[in-house]
Amino acid sequence: MDETPLLFEKILRNNSLHVTHARKEVFMALWNKEPQSMREIEKSIGQSIDRTSIYRSIELFNKLGIIHKVQMGWKYKIELSDIFIEHHHHISCLNCGKVIAIHEDEHIESMIHKLAETYKFTKPVHQLEIQGYCQRCTDNARSLSNV
Repeated sequence: MDETPLLFEKILRNNSLHVTHARKEVFMALWNKEPQSMREIEKSIGQSIDRTSIYRSIELFNKLGIIHKVQMGWKYKIELSDIFIEHHHHISCLNCGKVIAIHEDEHIESMIHKLAETYKFTKPVHQLEIQGYCQRCTDNARSLSNV
């Protein structure tokens, strides 16, 4: 059995918080999934949990480090933090919002740690977000310009 849900429950209990039905549903909506918008999370949960409980759970999870927000311009998507999934970065489409996980690269990680050392920072935490246009959106834009 995967230990991920048990670790989630342990984090809540270690912070003197209850494992409520709403919190568990929100966590499970994020588990083993690509980054999601709030709308996508709400849709996957359905009517079983009210919107306010979903937003409160996300806010709590952010404070506890259970999730992090993947910035996409002025918007964001949500995914479980490195506590639950392997450290990685993202590349996202500025047009359709598609997000792809890019697995950790030793050269990038080394450069980030060297930069932190140069500026006398310890224990650097980071997110690398690359934005551009995916192949589908690029192809669609080309086909429209040929009309």
